[in-house]
Amino acid sequence: MATDSKRTIKVFMASPGDLTKEREKFREAIKHLNEGFGDGANVEYEPLGWEDALASTGRRPQEIINRKIDECDVFILTMYRRWGQKAPDSKYNSYTEEEYHRALNRWKKSKAPEIFVFFKRVDAASEGDPGPQLCKVIEFKRKLEETRQVLYHIFDTPESFQKEVDTHLREYARGTLPPADAIQNRVEIPVANLEELEEAKEIAEKRTKEAEKANNAAEEMRLRLEAEQLQSAEDAAELSREGKIEFAREKLTKLTAETMDIRILSLGFEFFYRTGDLDTAEGILDKRLELSENNLPEIAAAWGNLGLVYKTRGELDRAEELYRKSLAIEEELGSKEGMAANYCNLGNVYQTRGELDRAEDMYRKSLAIEEELGHKEGMANNYGSLGVVYQTRGELARAEELYRKALAIEEELGRKEGMASNYGNLGLVYQTRGELDRAEELYRKSLAIEEELGRKEGMANNYGNLGVVYQTRGELDRAEEFYEKARGLYREIRSPNEKLIENWLKELRK
Repeated sequence: MATDSKRTIKVFMASPGDLTKEREKFREAIKHLNEGFGDGANVEYEPLGWEDALASTGRRPQEIINRKIDECDVFILTMYRRWGQKAPDSKYNSYTEEEYHRALNRWKKSKAPEIFVFFKRVDAASEGDPGPQLCKVIEFKRKLEETRQVLYHIFDTPESFQKEVDTHLREYARGTLPPADAIQNRVEIPVANLEELEEAKEIAEKRTKEAEKANNAAEEMRLRLEAEQLQSAEDAAELSREGKIEFAREKLTKLTAETMDIRILSLGFEFFYRTGDLDTAEGILDKRLELSENNLPEIAAAWGNLGLVYKTRGELDRAEELYRKSLAIEEELGSKEGMAANYCNLGNVYQTRGELDRAEDMYRKSLAIEEELGHKEGMANNYGSLGVVYQTRGELARAEELYRKALAIEEELGRKEGMASNYGNLGLVYQTRGELDRAEELYRKSLAIEEELGRKEGMANNYGNLGVVYQTRGELDRAEEFYEKARGLYREIRSPNEKLIENWLKELRK
């Protein structure tokens, strides 16, 4: 029990019966918080759940569980594939649903309890053909996206769920939780993919009319289906941009399973890769390779994207192998755009390994081609990458010069992602020089753009960098606050940087 001097935070966890391990991890998270963080923050967390009602009564009456919801400070709902036990004595379909709405109705009246919703990731194949229970879970997730009253988070394992609980309860105790609409989950599909779809749809619609005039019913039907699929893919891209990720996922899961259209598969890859579902993204690329047969440009593009998947997983040798296979085809075809892209990707691999001379060589090869082609976007990317190489070597003046070249192009093109990246990189230069006020200013410029775009990785990078600034100044509480924000976002997107932040937090708390 908490002492008189400590603030007690009562935390209720609701979940269906397919999350037994997560319920155990919830209790472990509370125990660890109380043993460490709680003492420093002068709080003690008290876990609540249906187990407590069962222990106190010998049965599980929903009314006793509801009373615990009425007294909790934090309500955690966790869902996977099941919607919950049927509730014949309730207006809701399950007791879990009743518990959630009990907490939500109380929140609407008094802004308490704080509500966290977590979903365990379900594979795309199951979402494409869900049973009745999973259908209800997916529909609930959609409603959360539409109303935006409560943000939800995705986790993969019981251990990652425990970390989510830890992070959110720390932020709750500190009062540093973002408002419900502060971080909007959005996925921006590259413009090139969208333009390709639109062009293909217009061609399909034109040919449909020609087939109709020629009384070719079979061809007309085929073309209409093609146009419908292309339109559905465009709709999914718009939904993802609006932050309706679950609606977009449903459409693209179905489309990528049914279609033989490389353009739709390409868009599907971008969506699943950008939402962190690397297994589904890889499966789409495998299908794309099967359909490509002897289409060398498509094979090269698919191998390049597979390299990106493996690099994201940290499998650098496999990534390099795939980039080189792609490069060999692009060189055979004389495709300078493809060659430039692969040189840049190989530079990223070498830079990650710390092989800076090889990285610089690749970036300069890529830059020379981009300059020859007059591709400003590619030029900006390589200027920025070369800036990182020089900064890593400690050549700050040269790094700043390259970052500013990149930034000037990004501003000219209106590319906010690139602007945010270069503001952040310039912040690192000033931080290294010890000019902390200037560094903070640039990090905050970068953070504002990343928040506008809903790019969680970029936000996490800036939170981490701001944490370093505050730690260097000796403002340790603010440093810890920003590190926790960074760690939470890295965990959500399954970034290996989460471990780096965890180590920083351990050092900070010594």
